Amino acid sequence: MIELKNVCKYYKKGKKKEIILKDISFTIGDNKVIALLGPNGSGKSTLIKCICGVIKPDEGGVFIDGKNSFICRKKIISGMGVVFNQKPSFIVDLSVNDNLQYFKAIYGIKKEEYAKNFERLNKYLDFSELLDRPYRKLSFGERVKCEIASVLLHNPKYIILDEPTIGLDYGVKKRLYNLLDELKKEGHTIVVTTHETEYIEGICDEVVILSDGVIKYYGEPEKVLDINGNIKKITVEYDEVIDEELAREIEGKDFCKKNPNGLELTYYNAREKNKIISDLTSAYDIKKLNVVDTSIREVLEDVIKKIR
Repeated sequence: MIELKNVCKYYKKGKKKEIILKDISFTIGDNKVIALLGPNGSGKSTLIKCICGVIKPDEGGVFIDGKNSFICRKKIISGMGVVFNQKPSFIVDLSVNDNLQYFKAIYGIKKEEYAKNFERLNKYLDFSELLDRPYRKLSFGERVKCEIASVLLHNPKYIILDEPTIGLDYGVKKRLYNLLDELKKEGHTIVVTTHETEYIEGICDEVVILSDGVIKYYGEPEKVLDINGNIKKITVEYDEVIDEELAREIEGKDFCKKNPNGLELTYYNAREKNKIISDLTSAYDIKKLNVVDTSIREVLEDVIKKIR
């Protein structure tokens, strides 16, 4: 279990003190996946470093299985697998295989365990064809795959991934999250920071949304609907514009987006829906109109957009 208790982090700029994290408290239970979301500069990466014991909070603390993550970092690090966004851990002039053998030695992984874990990770990340290539000659996406594989080879209890899908193609991203879901079911605790909310629905147990170092939301992904309103969406296709002035007014609203097939509009309640539909039928010769629920992913993106 990971416990964060009143974590604060400051950086001094001359006589001024810049707040990076302010009074962050939450608990991540065993075999849970939690997503840290928020705009750039919200404090996600700093919080990850506090959890891993890389930096010391100025106030409060992070406790992993009851141990302070900074004070006891040398003891707990063997049970963790950590990828920091765009911070390579590989020796760039060595081949991928030599690097993996280096990590195998560091973590004391037995030959049979290494072979078993390698085979499993390769099934999801597909990196075996990269083994003989020097790390420095890999593409960014290939490096990311190898970095993720290297921190999972020793089968750590705690997995912490900072923007792990940057540079990966759609298929690899999907397989990675399938792997994380499988690891969760086996009892691993996983923390992921990401901008790609489409992958968290169905895998994450809880979501933390940060803004300016403060928690704006903490809870189940589904319950973000309760705090943000149950947003629904209207999609409409039309043949021609009937009332150009009303059409311009509709298309100028924040809740309206144009797409190649027509318009997409969001609303929160029946009164708004009825008004929107009335305006649409007056402004356009409508060919097709649908009313659909907005997904949790879209709601989370809307929340993050509002707190930027």
